[in-house]
Amino acid sequence: MPIEIAKLPVAFMNDDHAQAAAELETLQALAVTADRDALAAATRQFLLHNQQHFAREEAAMQATAFPAYLVHKAEHDRVLEWLGGLVAMLDAGRDDTALRQVVLDEIPAWLGRHIETMDRVTAGWITARGGTSGVRV
Repeated sequence: MPIEIAKLPVAFMNDDHAQAAAELETLQALAVTADRDALAAATRQFLLHNQQHFAREEAAMQATAFPAYLVHKAEHDRVLEWLGGLVAMLDAGRDDTALRQVVLDEIPAWLGRHIETMDRVTAGWITARGGTSGVRV
């Protein structure tokens, strides 16, 4: 299930999004074929990747004085809590169709929306101010 990700004018964001897409493709394959332990481990890795990516993105927003920083960060915090809850449910032994549908449908939908909306605006801001802020674009 290839995940297509929109390209943005900020290289580190594109690199991180490509990695997220690859990890999400693995998650989706595991949601269909693998046991709960493998799915839990891959979900934990996806959470870790997003923690690291969000930290890079938030640092760039702060370095460029992005005016909607708090709104964007709140979305990051919400998603990290959501993904952390999925890991906790899998670790606790929950394994059901609804949880697997989150991996198959809800996470990819969220990722696409987030990149096309919040990240696109953020990348435009970073690009316009990157040269003076020290953020590599």
